[in-house]
Amino acid sequence: MHPLIVRHVVLPLHERLKRTPTFAWLARLERTQWMEPEKLGELQFAELRRHLEFAYRHTRYYRRLLNEHELPPHRIQSLADFRKVPVLTRKLLRENFTDLAATGVRLGRVQRVATGGSTGEPVTLLVDMSAGFNIALRHRAHRWFGLEPGAREIVLWGSPIEATRQDRLRDLRDWLINSRLISAFDLGESALAAYARIITKHRPLRLYGYASAIYLLAQFLEREGWRPTWRMHAVFTTAETLFDFQRKTIEAVFGCPVAIEYGARDGGNMANECPHGGLHIPAEGVVLETDAITSDGLGEIVVTNCHRPAMPLIRYRTGDIGELADERCPCGRSLPLLKRVEGRRTDFLVAPNGRILHALALIYALREMERVREFQIVQDELDSVVVFVVAMPAWSRDDDEHVRRAVQARLGTEVRVKVETVETIPRTTSGKFRYVVSRVADGFIHDVLGSRRPAMAGARS
Repeated sequence: MHPLIVRHVVLPLHERLKRTPTFAWLARLERTQWMEPEKLGELQFAELRRHLEFAYRHTRYYRRLLNEHELPPHRIQSLADFRKVPVLTRKLLRENFTDLAATGVRLGRVQRVATGGSTGEPVTLLVDMSAGFNIALRHRAHRWFGLEPGAREIVLWGSPIEATRQDRLRDLRDWLINSRLISAFDLGESALAAYARIITKHRPLRLYGYASAIYLLAQFLEREGWRPTWRMHAVFTTAETLFDFQRKTIEAVFGCPVAIEYGARDGGNMANECPHGGLHIPAEGVVLETDAITSDGLGEIVVTNCHRPAMPLIRYRTGDIGELADERCPCGRSLPLLKRVEGRRTDFLVAPNGRILHALALIYALREMERVREFQIVQDELDSVVVFVVAMPAWSRDDDEHVRRAVQARLGTEVRVKVETVETIPRTTSGKFRYVVSRVADGFIHDVLGSRRPAMAGARS
């Protein structure tokens, strides 16, 4: 569909039907990014105070917490005062779920969503999907690269391989907004060749998805000598750390800049990279801090997103490691900068039939199991997987079987799956948690990409 029709007719109608003020937010964000730093800081603190007052009035948890620490919102007059508010951890979120949910206020489309990726410790939270702030931030960041809402795009994301009626409805919606979804849950050679044909036919101006999955796709395309014959504007990676070697390959293959979107289900959109390389924090509604800073400047990222009313998470520990920057970006925007983010790397798994799966194919399944506190998936051989589970009370053999079936549904029934419940799951020597450890994937992917078989018929334009 013509991008102008999508931008000026389809998307506004889509947002109106969802009752989401995305474009009103976008117009506001286009102005505020150029405010003087002092004025932007005042706006940020005003939003923070508003959010604190909302949480104090409408959640039992924050009313109790702030009263216990003698920090009612009217006493918080500065960011220094704000930092006296105790941090919120995943453990506290799980233990206080009901008390953290907002009550006595009319909200929009509230959904119960589960996190589960990089920390290996899934949590569930409530999100008001009608807020519009996060989508508007993405639109703004894409505009930095000359991309308007409605531009043709390919999204490489977690998507079930088997289509359901809901998937078909989503496909229709995506067609109407010039978007095409390809699955990160199937990254085998035949799937990658099919994706190349889809990209060639769709001629997207942007590509958006998991960093590791886009990198794997780029490696495959590079091996086959594929290049776009049209101008792509940008590739946006998210959900994982993007390494320099990955960026270099992706940029070379697609012939355009690569930009990071740093976000999470529990924290929302926390930073976006501009064409000058600055990772900008959306200060209009997000406060980022780093806690327990080490000698090299790194600390745990703590977030407060002021536009998550269904379940306010104030000073929430993300589990990610990063560093804030003091300087201003050469692009001229006054939005503060995140200097770097480390951690959150997703691995791959390999099925006996040669299909390469993004690890989230299994993570999504395990994180929905309510009695799973932590988990780690270890693949020692193509047909052998061990799932370590730190279980909640009442774990049973039925839960073992549920895990076993979930793994075999994705990797194949011939895969031997052993489920072990453990007290703790050890971290790496650097203190990071690996939720997937595959001792098969690296060598297998190297073999796939190192060969040159005619898998790309019809993919070139």
